[in-house]
Amino acid sequence: MIVTSVAVAAASGCIRKEEKVEETKAAPPPAAPPPEPARSALAIDQNATYTVVAAATNKCLQFTGRDVGDQAAAEIAACDKSPAQQFKLQPVSGNYWTFVNVHSGKCLDVQAIAMDDGVGLQQYSCNAGPNQQFIVADAGPGVIRLVARHSGKVLEVKDSGTADGTKVIQSPWRSTPSEQFKLATTTAPPARGDGGATAAAADGKAKKKKGGKAKTE
Repeated sequence: MIVTSVAVAAASGCIRKEEKVEETKAAPPPAAPPPEPARSALAIDQNATYTVVAAATNKCLQFTGRDVGDQAAAEIAACDKSPAQQFKLQPVSGNYWTFVNVHSGKCLDVQAIAMDDGVGLQQYSCNAGPNQQFIVADAGPGVIRLVARHSGKVLEVKDSGTADGTKVIQSPWRSTPSEQFKLATTTAPPARGDGGATAAAADGKAKKKKGGKAKTE
């Protein structure tokens, strides 16, 4: 009986020792993003405004309900040239870009700095986080892919959807049309200013010359 008790105690001690070893094992480090892709040769004007157009549908990136609040989800909708679908691209050291919505003044953002596939894009107060910085990379003739700096994943129209309101998520790069976009500049109407006054003066001179030589003043 004494021998049995000693054997049981020894076995119990071994189990406790193994449990302690398991407890002290370090957690695996977070996965690093894949190598960065080559940047697109597209010239970006930081003073211009752009629409982000899904290549497969020719629909524009905007935020749900044209909301100006944090966490409004990114989606596609029929392009309408409204400020809600316009972005200013601001450069970040390292050849990254932030996309600032003209309507809300907030940044395109990967939710919760997540690394996982299928995580949605949203708008959020600009904070210089890597989940608000994107690589404008080549995706084929005339199109680009937008790569999140922190995860190395690309923007994608969810499930290759075509309907207004289809959400935009991050996914691995698969070269599918749902992961291809175009940047289109928006054109603001010209300001009148001195140009308008000059045009009016020229028009007056033309009328003055009607039927003969203009008088000198």
